Amino acid sequence: MSYVIILTSTVNVKPKINRIFQKDKNERINTYMKSVFQWLNKTNCNIVLVENSGYDYSGELSNEIELYKNRFEIISYNENELEESKYLLDNISKGDSEIFSINYAYKKSKLIKELNPIFIIKITGRFFIPDLEEYLNNYDLNNYDCLSQYYMLKCEMIGSHYSNFHYIFSTDTHNSRYTEVDFIEKVYFDRKRNCKRILICKLFDIEETQTGSNNVKAVHL
Repeated sequence: MSYVIILTSTVNVKPKINRIFQKDKNERINTYMKSVFQWLNKTNCNIVLVENSGYDYSGELSNEIELYKNRFEIISYNENELEESKYLLDNISKGDSEIFSINYAYKKSKLIKELNPIFIIKITGRFFIPDLEEYLNNYDLNNYDCLSQYYMLKCEMIGSHYSNFHYIFSTDTHNSRYTEVDFIEKVYFDRKRNCKRILICKLFDIEETQTGSNNVKAVHL
C-alpha cells in the first residue's frame, strides 16, 4: 500500500482552544475508538494514531497494537510538556495543534520509516471513511502532489506526496492573512491550490458522526 493514514486525536481538550463542541473526555474517547476499530477491522490501511494530550489508549487498544503490529502504531505525547511545542501553550487555534501533531507523528513514526510511503494522508481521528481504500486503489498516488476531500475548504482529510509533505503540513502558519477562527482551513486551501496535481476525492458517505467543533453530526466527508 502506497500510503499511510495519520489519525489525529485530542482526548483532553485545553480550555483555551476555540471552536470545540465535544469537550467531554469519555465522549471523545468513545468517538475515536469507534473510528479506530473500524479502520483496523474493516480495512487493510496502514494507520498511525497520534494523540497530543498525553492519553495513550493502552487499555482500549492493547489487543489491536499486537494484532495489527505490522500496520498500526500509536504515538502519544503531551503538547504541554514538549519543549518544541511550547509555542502552542497560549495558542487558541486547534489547527496549529493538529498540524504540529501531524509533523510529530511523521518524525517519530517507526511505521512510516519502515514503509516509506508515497503519500501521507491526515484524517481527523473521529471519522471513518468506508470507501476510501477501494477508491484510492483506482489511483497511482505518485501522479499527485496532494489530496483533498470533496469540499476543498474543509480539512478533515488532506494528503500529501512525501516530496511535498513539508509544504502542505508546514507548521509555519503564523504569517497567515486569516483569522484564528477559520484560518487553518484556508491555509490548507491555499496550499492545495498552489499544487499542480490535486486529487480531489469524491464525496464520501460516512456513518453519522459527531463533529468536534460544532453541534453537528456529519454524514458526508
